[in-house]
Amino acid sequence: MKKSTLFFSLFPLLVPNFAFSVETDAESRNSSIDFNPIVIDSKNGTGATVGIEYKFKGEFAKDFSSKDTGGIDPNATISTAVIGYSGSGTVAASKDRNPKNFLEFLLDAKLRYSTPTTGTVTGGLFSKYETNQSFSNKQLVYGLGATYGKYAFLGSNDFVSLDANYGRVDPKGDTERQAALGGATLNSYYRWNLEFLYMYPLKWNAIDTVEFNYRYFLENNAPTVIKGAGIDKHDLATLRIGLKNDLFVAYSTGKLPFDRKNDQIFQIGFSYKLK
Repeated sequence: MKKSTLFFSLFPLLVPNFAFSVETDAESRNSSIDFNPIVIDSKNGTGATVGIEYKFKGEFAKDFSSKDTGGIDPNATISTAVIGYSGSGTVAASKDRNPKNFLEFLLDAKLRYSTPTTGTVTGGLFSKYETNQSFSNKQLVYGLGATYGKYAFLGSNDFVSLDANYGRVDPKGDTERQAALGGATLNSYYRWNLEFLYMYPLKWNAIDTVEFNYRYFLENNAPTVIKGAGIDKHDLATLRIGLKNDLFVAYSTGKLPFDRKNDQIFQIGFSYKLK
């Protein structure tokens, strides 16, 4: 299996900025769509529900690297300008039973620098729309972001990635935040968003892969009332076990934006890649 195929087939819970590839053409277009049918439940929920965990992405990349006319150097440095789009989230049959009720849609423009020995660094501008399944809470985020990723970090075919962005959040559609502020005018604020991923192809008996993902959101200089409501900070840690025949199980603890309380989340599902 090619590394790029391995990466996208085992990467359903990640931030849209986590997308790495080494381009060999002057211009290229890449896209992928993943749909994972799941059964999802949580410790503090009202019961299990079926749903779809989805992720899609696409990009247009312009390669500025110099190339040897006699062939492609596998150790060459790759410099690429990229315009991309992506989206991810979980949609459940019962939105009230969806413990991961957070959908993201992102556009970005960035520069990507990649070498086989040091990995890939990406940085640039982004704009993101965040909402829940019913679109009753929503907000816009825009700012600067950077990502580092590397294959063969500790093993021959593992992967590690760290994503960081700092953006301005426009919460005008966030009804929960407005309620916490007692109906006061919603002002924009700045927010840190960090994400870490480590993925290891175990290939051991029934277990195919092991993946750990951690997401962290922190509002900068949040008002006291927002801190008191517990909505200035969100974090979610997920352990995902890939099984044979594209099955997986996952356990998460924490909360995402628009989730108002910590929870323990259990999933079982099937990974399906459309393209």
